[in-house]
Amino acid sequence: MCELISTDDLEKVCGGNSAWDSFVKEERAAVAAPYKDIVCSGAGIKGGPQFAQQVYGPNRTTPQDMIRAAKSLRSVCIGARRLPEAAPPSPF
Repeated sequence: MCELISTDDLEKVCGGNSAWDSFVKEERAAVAAPYKDIVCSGAGIKGGPQFAQQVYGPNRTTPQDMIRAAKSLRSVCIGARRLPEAAPPSPF
């Protein structure tokens, strides 16, 4: 004869959601710095040309201006407490 096990009892035996939540939190913490670096580099690359054109004018912007603008945006992003609004808070 089989006996049914309640989901509450099953969670107690296998660690419940708290074990899963803890695992996910640890994994996110492990990739947080590299993920932020990738997001901020992307923000600089995407926004650098527009930022440079706004500063120097669309007909006067050089590739070096765009590179400096991209590096500036990346630096601002890295120094911020949170990611840009368009970025997912985590890669997973």
